[in-house]
Amino acid sequence: MNKSDTLIKHRLHPVSVLYFIATAIKESFSFIWLFPLLVLCIHKLGGDIPAFLINITLGSCLIMSFFVIGVLKWRSFTYQIHEKAIYVESGLLVVKKRWVQPDRIQSIDSAIRVYDHLFSTRTLTIELAGGEESGITLSCISKEEEQRIRTALKAETKDRPSEHAEDSMFQLSKSNLILHSLLSPKVGIVFTLLLLGLLKYMDISKEGDRDTLFTSLSGWFGPNWIMITVVLMAILSFALSLLLTFASDFQFTLRKNSKGEIEIEQGLFEKKKRTIGQDRIQAILIIERPIHRFLGYAEIKAVVIRNRSNEQSSKTVTLLPFVKKEKAESMLEPFTGYRKGGHLHTLTKEAKIHYMVMPFIAGCLFAIPIWLFVPSDYHNLAAVLPLGLFSLGWIGYRMIGWNQSSRFLTLQYGILSRKTAIMKRGRIQWASLSQTFMQERKNLASIKLAVASGKENMKFSISHIPIESAADLYQHVLKTKE
Repeated sequence: MNKSDTLIKHRLHPVSVLYFIATAIKESFSFIWLFPLLVLCIHKLGGDIPAFLINITLGSCLIMSFFVIGVLKWRSFTYQIHEKAIYVESGLLVVKKRWVQPDRIQSIDSAIRVYDHLFSTRTLTIELAGGEESGITLSCISKEEEQRIRTALKAETKDRPSEHAEDSMFQLSKSNLILHSLLSPKVGIVFTLLLLGLLKYMDISKEGDRDTLFTSLSGWFGPNWIMITVVLMAILSFALSLLLTFASDFQFTLRKNSKGEIEIEQGLFEKKKRTIGQDRIQAILIIERPIHRFLGYAEIKAVVIRNRSNEQSSKTVTLLPFVKKEKAESMLEPFTGYRKGGHLHTLTKEAKIHYMVMPFIAGCLFAIPIWLFVPSDYHNLAAVLPLGLFSLGWIGYRMIGWNQSSRFLTLQYGILSRKTAIMKRGRIQWASLSQTFMQERKNLASIKLAVASGKENMKFSISHIPIESAADLYQHVLKTKE
């Protein structure tokens, strides 16, 4: 590296002012309660000044303030590239000076956002060990600048893996991507949002406008316009879900680099590249949704330690969004070092009362007021409720399974979707064993486990298993960590 680079203070691309403006707006949310108070005070002091003029003036001042703050933050953000580190200065009133060295780095992630395509730039995020404020974001830097920073931090990447390429790389095929998009749970979310939007329109619109809308729909689609409208909304939901999932997971590639780290690349309009060290993985989740399970597909997620505050809400990272279950299980250990237990222990007959009998009794109790107070045309709902709860309880009873070995603990649970959690003994943060009065009579117990993931732990639990098995699992966690 050129020694003169260590004397130059680099600034980000001017378009990164937009990033700093967005950051300033986000940071101002905690003070948003001051704005209506300010508006109220000005209205009282303004006297005869029109309200719309006051609102326009305050809004313009607010926008200008965010723009000025964004420009000042951009001006104050500088970095220097050294041989084995980079030096970053940032802040307005309080100047932060940070040295970024390889031994503190947890991951270096890059993303090419929509506006980055216009300027041939990308955003580099360096996540460091050491708490919530340890992430550093370099917005809108060139590809060459990213490579120089990665080289300085000894995190350079290669376009192709050097050896064992077939064993160390997985790419989601186009056919699987389309099938994954069609079966995405986003369909239900989009359909719900469209339905809520229609109901909201009906609520806020005038009666004449609603009649005009219904008249137009009935004129277009005939007497079955309600059913046709619902079908069209479902088709639109599928189309939007297909677009969202296709754009998000386009060219999804999972590979293992020469340092043993997992690299994930994905995205159509916004291309993301993420690096995850195996030592950051705390647990593995195998998720089989109903239709996916029927077709033999699964989704693999990893619970990882995260320090960035903007990622605290998401405790998992998707490793494989859509893959045949057999292939996924065979890829787990080479990529992550985790292995699923073979034979899973199942619940005993004593647990049926908790999973099926108790929900059935509760359903019968809730069915009584439904039968008494719901109109006669809907009395059948009273019979559906206890039978439905009994069926869900039976499914949950059949789902539960567990296995422990010298290194790994495998838990299986779920109702509609089957989930399998795989944990290493040394990564489990804490465990709790509980037993109710009814469980004690049947020699059953419940156990809860947690692994680290950002501010909050990721918790897993299985209930109503034999007390001997629960005690073994609990003692398994208390053994000396790896």
